[in-house]
Amino acid sequence: MMTESKSLQLAAVVAALIAIPAAHANQAASLTPLTANTSAPSDWRFVPGQVFNGVAGALDGVARLSYTNASGSWACSGSLLAGGQYVLTAAHCADDFSSMKVDFGWAGGSVKVSRSVALTGAYVNPRWNGDLDTGADIAILKLDQAVTTIQGYHLSTTNDVGKDYLMAGYGTSGPGGGDSEQNWGERAWGHYGYNTFDVDSDNFNRISGQAVDNWGYDPAYYAPGATYMSDFDDGSAAHNTLGRIADATGNGWRSGSGLGANEALAAAGDSGGGDFVWNGSEWLLSGVHSWGFQGSDMCPNFNLSGCDASVSNLSGYGDLSGSTATYSHLAWINSVTAVPEPAGWAMLLSGLVAAGALARRRRSGPRQG
Repeated sequence: MMTESKSLQLAAVVAALIAIPAAHANQAASLTPLTANTSAPSDWRFVPGQVFNGVAGALDGVARLSYTNASGSWACSGSLLAGGQYVLTAAHCADDFSSMKVDFGWAGGSVKVSRSVALTGAYVNPRWNGDLDTGADIAILKLDQAVTTIQGYHLSTTNDVGKDYLMAGYGTSGPGGGDSEQNWGERAWGHYGYNTFDVDSDNFNRISGQAVDNWGYDPAYYAPGATYMSDFDDGSAAHNTLGRIADATGNGWRSGSGLGANEALAAAGDSGGGDFVWNGSEWLLSGVHSWGFQGSDMCPNFNLSGCDASVSNLSGYGDLSGSTATYSHLAWINSVTAVPEPAGWAMLLSGLVAAGALARRRRSGPRQG
Protein backbone atom coordinates (compact mmCIF):
# COMPACT_ATOMS: atom_id res chain seq x y z
CA MET A 1 0.00 0.00 0.00
CA MET A 2 1.00 3.55 -0.39
CA THR A 3 2.27 5.80 2.38
CA GLU A 4 1.17 9.41 2.81
CA SER A 5 3.37 10.44 -0.12
CA LYS A 6 1.85 7.89 -2.50
CA SER A 7 -1.49 7.34 -0.78
CA LEU A 8 -2.30 4.19 -2.62
CA GLN A 9 -2.99 1.54 -0.07
CA LEU A 10 -5.94 -0.11 -1.74
CA ALA A 11 -7.86 0.22 1.46
CA ALA A 12 -7.56 3.92 0.99
CA VAL A 13 -7.99 4.10 -2.71
CA VAL A 14 -10.77 1.69 -2.90
CA ALA A 15 -14.36 2.60 -2.59
CA ALA A 16 -16.88 0.10 -1.37
CA LEU A 17 -18.75 -1.05 -4.44
CA ILE A 18 -21.71 -2.58 -2.91
CA ALA A 19 -23.54 -0.49 -0.40
CA ILE A 20 -25.34 2.18 -2.41
CA PRO A 21 -27.18 4.89 -0.50
CA ALA A 22 -30.18 6.98 -1.42
CA ALA A 23 -27.75 9.87 -1.71
CA HIS A 24 -26.34 8.26 -4.87
CA ALA A 25 -29.68 7.25 -6.32
CA ASN A 26 -33.29 7.55 -5.29
CA GLN A 27 -34.39 5.09 -2.61
CA ALA A 28 -36.29 2.87 -5.03
CA ALA A 29 -33.32 2.72 -7.37
CA SER A 30 -30.94 1.98 -4.51
CA LEU A 31 -32.57 -1.40 -4.06
CA THR A 32 -31.35 -3.17 -7.21
CA PRO A 33 -28.88 -4.49 -9.94
CA LEU A 34 -25.22 -4.12 -10.86
CA THR A 35 -22.35 -5.28 -13.03
CA ALA A 36 -20.55 -3.54 -15.87
CA ASN A 37 -20.40 -5.68 -19.02
CA THR A 38 -19.24 -5.49 -22.61
CA SER A 39 -22.67 -4.71 -24.07
CA ALA A 40 -26.16 -3.55 -23.09
CA PRO A 41 -27.28 -4.54 -19.55
CA SER A 42 -30.30 -6.35 -20.98
CA ASP A 43 -27.88 -8.92 -22.45
CA TRP A 44 -26.68 -9.88 -18.97
CA ARG A 45 -29.82 -10.36 -16.89
CA PHE A 46 -30.13 -13.51 -14.84
CA VAL A 47 -33.46 -15.11 -13.94
CA PRO A 48 -34.62 -17.96 -11.68
CA GLY A 49 -33.76 -21.36 -13.12
CA GLN A 50 -31.18 -20.02 -15.58
CA VAL A 51 -28.53 -22.58 -16.53
CA PHE A 52 -24.78 -21.97 -16.13
CA ASN A 53 -22.38 -24.84 -16.96
CA GLY A 54 -25.31 -27.22 -17.00
CA VAL A 55 -26.51 -26.21 -13.52
CA ALA A 56 -30.13 -25.05 -13.52
CA GLY A 57 -30.77 -22.20 -11.11
CA ALA A 58 -27.05 -21.66 -10.59
CA LEU A 59 -27.63 -18.03 -9.54
CA ASP A 60 -30.90 -18.54 -7.66
CA GLY A 61 -28.98 -18.27 -4.40
CA VAL A 62 -27.80 -14.73 -5.15
CA ALA A 63 -29.46 -12.45 -2.60
CA ARG A 64 -30.69 -8.90 -2.99
CA LEU A 65 -30.24 -7.04 0.30
CA SER A 66 -32.15 -3.87 1.13
CA TYR A 67 -31.63 -2.27 4.51
CA THR A 68 -32.04 0.94 6.44
CA ASN A 69 -30.04 2.80 9.07
CA ALA A 70 -29.85 6.35 10.42
CA SER A 71 -28.32 7.52 7.13
CA GLY A 72 -31.10 6.23 4.89
CA SER A 73 -31.87 3.26 2.64
CA TRP A 74 -29.14 1.09 1.14
CA ALA A 75 -28.64 -1.87 -1.17
CA CYS A 76 -26.16 -4.74 -1.27
CA SER A 77 -25.96 -8.31 -2.50
CA GLY A 78 -25.12 -11.63 -0.91
CA SER A 79 -24.98 -15.40 -1.42
CA LEU A 80 -27.04 -18.10 0.26
CA LEU A 81 -24.85 -20.69 1.96
CA ALA A 82 -25.53 -24.43 1.78
CA GLY A 83 -28.19 -25.32 4.33
CA GLY A 84 -30.34 -22.28 3.55
CA GLN A 85 -30.08 -20.50 6.91
CA TYR A 86 -27.23 -18.04 6.28
CA VAL A 87 -26.18 -15.47 3.69
CA LEU A 88 -22.58 -14.40 3.13
CA THR A 89 -22.07 -10.71 2.34
CA ALA A 90 -19.61 -7.84 2.88
CA ALA A 91 -18.95 -6.50 6.37
CA HIS A 92 -19.65 -2.96 5.23
CA CYS A 93 -23.16 -4.13 4.28
CA ALA A 94 -23.92 -5.62 7.70
CA ASP A 95 -22.20 -3.52 10.34
CA ASP A 96 -24.91 -0.87 10.67
CA PHE A 97 -28.61 -1.49 9.97
CA SER A 98 -31.94 -1.05 11.71
CA SER A 99 -33.89 -3.30 9.34
CA MET A 100 -32.80 -5.79 6.69
CA LYS A 101 -34.76 -7.54 3.93
CA VAL A 102 -33.26 -10.36 1.85
CA ASP A 103 -34.82 -11.30 -1.50
CA PHE A 104 -34.06 -14.27 -3.77
CA GLY A 105 -35.17 -14.70 -7.36
CA TRP A 106 -35.57 -10.98 -8.02
CA ALA A 107 -36.30 -10.56 -11.73
CA GLY A 108 -38.48 -8.17 -13.65
CA GLY A 109 -39.32 -6.44 -10.38
CA SER A 110 -40.82 -9.53 -8.73
CA VAL A 111 -39.33 -11.84 -6.10
CA LYS A 112 -39.56 -15.59 -5.41
CA VAL A 113 -38.53 -15.74 -1.74
CA SER A 114 -38.16 -13.01 0.91
CA ARG A 115 -36.63 -13.18 4.35
CA SER A 116 -35.54 -10.72 7.04
CA VAL A 117 -32.57 -10.47 9.37
CA ALA A 118 -32.79 -9.48 13.04
CA LEU A 119 -30.27 -7.04 14.50
CA THR A 120 -28.80 -9.96 16.42
CA GLY A 121 -28.57 -12.00 13.23
CA ALA A 122 -25.59 -10.17 11.76
CA TYR A 123 -22.13 -11.64 12.37
CA VAL A 124 -19.42 -9.25 11.21
CA ASN A 125 -15.89 -10.62 10.92
CA PRO A 126 -14.10 -9.77 14.19
CA ARG A 127 -11.10 -8.38 12.27
CA TRP A 128 -13.22 -5.83 10.36
CA ASN A 129 -12.19 -2.26 11.21
CA GLY A 130 -13.64 -0.39 8.25
CA ASP A 131 -10.58 -0.73 5.98
CA LEU A 132 -11.71 -2.39 2.77
CA ASP A 133 -8.53 -4.08 1.59
CA THR A 134 -7.39 -5.86 4.76
CA GLY A 135 -9.25 -9.03 3.75
CA ALA A 136 -11.79 -8.72 6.58
CA ASP A 137 -14.68 -7.20 4.62
CA ILE A 138 -16.97 -10.19 5.14
CA ALA A 139 -20.06 -10.90 7.24
CA ILE A 140 -22.72 -13.56 7.79
CA LEU A 141 -26.45 -12.91 8.03
CA LYS A 142 -28.76 -15.38 9.74
CA LEU A 143 -32.16 -15.42 8.05
CA ASP A 144 -35.30 -15.38 10.19
CA GLN A 145 -36.35 -18.57 8.43
CA ALA A 146 -34.28 -21.02 6.41
CA VAL A 147 -34.72 -21.08 2.62
CA THR A 148 -35.57 -24.63 1.57
CA THR A 149 -36.54 -24.15 -2.07
CA ILE A 150 -33.16 -22.81 -3.27
CA GLN A 151 -29.81 -24.58 -3.31
CA GLY A 152 -27.20 -22.69 -1.31
CA TYR A 153 -23.50 -22.52 -2.17
CA HIS A 154 -20.57 -24.49 -0.82
CA LEU A 155 -17.36 -22.54 -0.27
CA SER A 156 -14.11 -22.74 -2.16
CA THR A 157 -11.36 -24.07 0.11
CA THR A 158 -8.44 -23.05 -2.08
CA ASN A 159 -6.58 -19.93 -3.13
CA ASP A 160 -8.18 -19.23 -6.52
CA VAL A 161 -5.78 -16.64 -7.94
CA GLY A 162 -5.51 -17.27 -11.67
CA LYS A 163 -8.97 -18.79 -12.01
CA ASP A 164 -11.89 -17.44 -14.03
CA TYR A 165 -15.07 -16.76 -12.09
CA LEU A 166 -18.76 -16.04 -12.57
CA MET A 167 -20.06 -12.95 -10.76
CA ALA A 168 -23.59 -11.78 -10.05
CA GLY A 169 -25.22 -8.98 -8.10
CA TYR A 170 -27.82 -6.27 -7.66
CA GLY A 171 -26.42 -2.80 -8.22
CA THR A 172 -25.93 -0.36 -11.07
CA SER A 173 -25.25 -1.67 -14.57
CA GLY A 174 -24.00 -0.58 -17.97
CA PRO A 175 -21.36 -1.20 -20.64
CA GLY A 176 -17.71 -0.88 -19.69
CA GLY A 177 -16.89 1.11 -22.80
CA GLY A 178 -19.30 3.93 -21.96
CA ASP A 179 -18.14 7.37 -20.86
CA SER A 180 -20.82 7.76 -18.19
CA GLU A 181 -21.26 6.08 -14.82
CA GLN A 182 -23.13 2.78 -14.45
CA ASN A 183 -26.80 3.53 -13.74
CA TRP A 184 -30.07 2.17 -12.35
CA GLY A 185 -31.89 1.82 -15.66
CA GLU A 186 -32.00 -1.97 -15.21
CA ARG A 187 -33.12 -1.86 -11.58
CA ALA A 188 -35.74 -4.58 -12.16
CA TRP A 189 -33.01 -7.18 -12.82
CA GLY A 190 -29.81 -8.66 -11.48
CA HIS A 191 -26.81 -9.01 -13.81
CA TYR A 192 -23.92 -11.41 -14.24
CA GLY A 193 -20.59 -11.64 -16.03
CA TYR A 194 -17.15 -13.23 -15.87
CA ASN A 195 -13.63 -12.19 -14.94
CA THR A 196 -10.34 -13.59 -13.61
CA PHE A 197 -8.69 -13.32 -10.21
CA ASP A 198 -5.36 -11.81 -11.28
CA VAL A 199 -3.54 -11.37 -7.97
CA ASP A 200 -4.24 -10.98 -4.26
CA SER A 201 -3.81 -7.60 -2.57
CA ASP A 202 -1.02 -8.76 -0.26
CA ASN A 203 1.20 -9.86 -3.15
CA PHE A 204 0.21 -6.86 -5.26
CA ASN A 205 1.29 -4.44 -2.54
CA ARG A 206 4.34 -6.41 -1.46
CA ILE A 207 5.69 -6.46 -5.01
CA SER A 208 4.68 -2.85 -5.62
CA GLY A 209 6.41 -1.89 -2.38
CA GLN A 210 9.66 -3.27 -3.77
CA ALA A 211 9.26 -1.45 -7.06
CA VAL A 212 7.91 1.96 -6.03
CA ASP A 213 9.55 4.34 -3.57
CA ASN A 214 7.52 5.17 -0.44
CA TRP A 215 4.85 2.57 -1.22
CA GLY A 216 4.78 1.67 2.45
CA TYR A 217 3.90 -2.03 2.33
CA ASP A 218 3.03 -3.51 5.75
CA PRO A 219 2.28 -7.27 5.88
CA ALA A 220 0.38 -6.83 9.16
CA TYR A 221 -2.24 -4.85 7.25
CA TYR A 222 -3.20 -7.99 5.32
CA ALA A 223 -3.19 -10.41 8.25
CA PRO A 224 -7.02 -10.51 8.61
CA GLY A 225 -7.59 -12.33 5.31
CA ALA A 226 -7.05 -12.36 1.56
CA THR A 227 -8.48 -10.07 -1.12
CA TYR A 228 -8.58 -11.02 -4.82
CA MET A 229 -7.94 -8.28 -7.39
CA SER A 230 -9.34 -8.20 -10.95
CA ASP A 231 -9.20 -5.70 -13.77
CA PHE A 232 -11.77 -4.96 -16.50
CA ASP A 233 -10.16 -5.91 -19.80
CA ASP A 234 -11.41 -5.12 -23.28
CA GLY A 235 -8.73 -7.07 -25.11
CA SER A 236 -6.42 -4.10 -25.55
CA ALA A 237 -2.96 -3.84 -24.03
CA ALA A 238 -3.68 -0.31 -22.81
CA HIS A 239 -6.58 -1.28 -20.55
CA ASN A 240 -4.96 -4.39 -19.11
CA THR A 241 -4.20 -2.41 -15.96
CA LEU A 242 -2.91 -5.23 -13.75
CA GLY A 243 -0.94 -6.67 -16.65
CA ARG A 244 0.77 -3.35 -17.30
CA ILE A 245 1.55 -2.90 -13.61
CA ALA A 246 2.94 -6.44 -13.48
CA ASP A 247 5.25 -5.62 -16.39
CA ALA A 248 6.38 -2.45 -14.62
CA THR A 249 7.15 -4.21 -11.33
CA GLY A 250 8.91 -7.41 -12.36
CA ASN A 251 6.03 -9.65 -13.50
CA GLY A 252 5.25 -11.02 -10.04
CA TRP A 253 1.80 -12.09 -11.26
CA ARG A 254 0.00 -12.78 -14.52
CA SER A 255 -2.88 -10.81 -16.01
CA GLY A 256 -4.26 -11.67 -19.43
CA SER A 257 -6.20 -9.48 -21.83
CA GLY A 258 -9.58 -10.67 -20.59
CA LEU A 259 -12.42 -13.02 -21.48
CA GLY A 260 -13.68 -11.19 -24.54
CA ALA A 261 -17.43 -10.62 -24.73
CA ASN A 262 -17.92 -12.40 -21.37
CA GLU A 263 -15.80 -9.94 -19.37
CA ALA A 264 -17.45 -7.95 -16.56
CA LEU A 265 -16.63 -5.98 -13.41
CA ALA A 266 -18.53 -5.34 -10.21
CA ALA A 267 -20.12 -1.89 -10.05
CA ALA A 268 -21.71 0.39 -7.48
CA GLY A 269 -24.41 -1.37 -5.47
CA ASP A 270 -22.93 -4.87 -5.81
CA SER A 271 -21.11 -5.05 -2.51
CA GLY A 272 -21.45 -8.43 -0.84
CA GLY A 273 -22.27 -10.22 -4.09
CA GLY A 274 -20.54 -13.48 -4.96
CA ASP A 275 -17.74 -14.61 -7.25
CA PHE A 276 -18.14 -18.29 -8.14
CA VAL A 277 -15.50 -20.71 -9.45
CA TRP A 278 -16.37 -23.93 -11.26
CA ASN A 279 -14.96 -27.17 -9.79
CA GLY A 280 -16.25 -29.48 -12.51
CA SER A 281 -19.63 -30.20 -10.96
CA GLU A 282 -20.80 -27.13 -9.05
CA TRP A 283 -20.23 -23.40 -8.61
CA LEU A 284 -18.29 -22.72 -5.41
CA LEU A 285 -18.49 -19.37 -3.64
CA SER A 286 -14.93 -18.04 -3.81
CA GLY A 287 -15.11 -14.28 -3.25
CA VAL A 288 -17.33 -11.57 -1.79
CA HIS A 289 -17.38 -8.24 -3.66
CA SER A 290 -15.75 -5.56 -1.54
CA TRP A 291 -14.32 -2.57 -3.42
CA GLY A 292 -13.68 -0.86 -6.74
CA PHE A 293 -10.80 1.35 -7.88
CA GLN A 294 -10.12 3.51 -10.91
CA GLY A 295 -7.24 2.56 -13.16
CA SER A 296 -6.57 6.24 -13.79
CA ASP A 297 -5.80 6.66 -10.07
CA MET A 298 -3.62 3.57 -9.83
CA CYS A 299 -1.41 3.66 -12.93
CA PRO A 300 0.36 7.02 -12.40
CA ASN A 301 2.09 5.48 -9.39
CA PHE A 302 3.95 3.28 -11.87
CA ASN A 303 4.53 6.05 -14.44
CA LEU A 304 1.82 4.55 -16.64
CA SER A 305 -0.92 6.42 -18.46
CA GLY A 306 -3.95 5.55 -20.56
CA CYS A 307 -5.01 2.61 -18.37
CA ASP A 308 -8.55 3.86 -17.86
CA ALA A 309 -11.00 4.05 -20.74
CA SER A 310 -13.10 6.65 -18.90
CA VAL A 311 -12.56 8.60 -15.69
CA SER A 312 -16.33 9.20 -15.61
CA ASN A 313 -17.22 5.51 -15.61
CA LEU A 314 -16.16 4.03 -12.26
CA SER A 315 -16.59 0.47 -13.57
CA GLY A 316 -15.27 0.97 -17.07
CA TYR A 317 -12.47 -0.73 -18.98
CA GLY A 318 -9.18 -0.50 -17.11
CA ASP A 319 -10.74 -0.21 -13.66
CA LEU A 320 -10.19 -2.64 -10.78
CA SER A 321 -12.25 -4.52 -8.21
CA GLY A 322 -11.46 -6.46 -5.06
CA SER A 323 -13.25 -9.40 -3.44
CA THR A 324 -12.69 -10.92 0.00
CA ALA A 325 -11.53 -14.54 -0.44
CA THR A 326 -13.72 -17.09 1.33
CA TYR A 327 -10.92 -19.65 1.77
CA SER A 328 -9.18 -17.28 4.17
CA HIS A 329 -12.21 -17.22 6.50
CA LEU A 330 -13.34 -20.85 6.53
CA ALA A 331 -12.76 -21.45 10.23
CA TRP A 332 -14.66 -18.33 11.23
CA ILE A 333 -17.55 -19.04 8.84
CA ASN A 334 -17.86 -22.59 10.14
CA SER A 335 -17.77 -21.37 13.74
CA VAL A 336 -20.77 -19.14 13.07
CA THR A 337 -22.84 -21.42 10.85
CA ALA A 338 -21.89 -24.67 12.59
CA VAL A 339 -22.27 -26.44 9.26
CA PRO A 340 -19.54 -29.11 9.00
CA GLU A 341 -17.31 -28.73 5.98
CA PRO A 342 -14.34 -30.82 4.77
CA ALA A 343 -11.75 -31.53 7.46
CA GLY A 344 -8.76 -29.26 7.54
CA TRP A 345 -10.48 -25.98 6.76
CA ALA A 346 -9.94 -24.64 10.25
CA MET A 347 -6.21 -25.05 9.75
CA LEU A 348 -6.27 -22.58 6.89
CA LEU A 349 -6.87 -19.74 9.31
CA SER A 350 -4.54 -20.91 12.04
CA GLY A 351 -1.87 -18.49 10.88
CA LEU A 352 -4.10 -15.43 11.11
CA VAL A 353 -3.10 -14.42 14.64
CA ALA A 354 -3.87 -10.98 15.99
CA ALA A 355 -1.67 -8.43 14.27
CA GLY A 356 -0.31 -5.23 15.77
CA ALA A 357 -1.33 -1.76 14.75
CA LEU A 358 -2.65 -1.74 11.20
CA ALA A 359 -1.02 0.45 8.59
CA ARG A 360 -2.73 3.80 8.28
CA ARG A 361 -2.82 5.50 4.93
CA ARG A 362 -4.52 8.51 3.51
CA ARG A 363 -7.93 7.55 2.15
CA SER A 364 -8.22 8.64 -1.47
CA GLY A 365 -9.74 7.08 -4.53
CA PRO A 366 -11.49 3.69 -3.97
CA ARG A 367 -15.16 3.29 -3.71
CA GLN A 368 -17.16 0.68 -1.87
CA GLY A 369 -18.75 -1.97 -3.98
